[in-house]
Amino acid sequence: MADETPSGGSLLQLTAALKNERIRRGLSVEDISRLVNIGASHIQKLECGDFSYLPPLYVFSYLRKYAVEIGIGDESLLESCRQELQLPQAGRLDVAPAPVASGPRAGRRIPVLRILLALAAIVALLLSILYFGHLL
Repeated sequence: MADETPSGGSLLQLTAALKNERIRRGLSVEDISRLVNIGASHIQKLECGDFSYLPPLYVFSYLRKYAVEIGIGDESLLESCRQELQLPQAGRLDVAPAPVASGPRAGRRIPVLRILLALAAIVALLLSILYFGHLL
């Protein structure tokens, strides 16, 4: 097999580099699968550039894990892959903030611990009445 890296996107460059390095080291797909704890079928699909079987976040996570373990790729290449998969930057979420509650009960929480302690006290009181009531 020729040691080629496609001139396409960063994802294809990375997957080709991973496959070439695996072959260069004489490792099988199963060897890599055990090394990075990713299923062999997933490794094969990643190396072929088939990213349709998993959500993009998983694809990126698997590629990064594989790349780190085998020592291929740098942060700029991984960042390019993240962008191709249309994932937000690490630590940044594009999620709308939760709606703020309004009205008379806004910001009030049920004091769960106080309720549980009160119930425990009542149960203890009832049990002691039953126990000591039989002694009288």
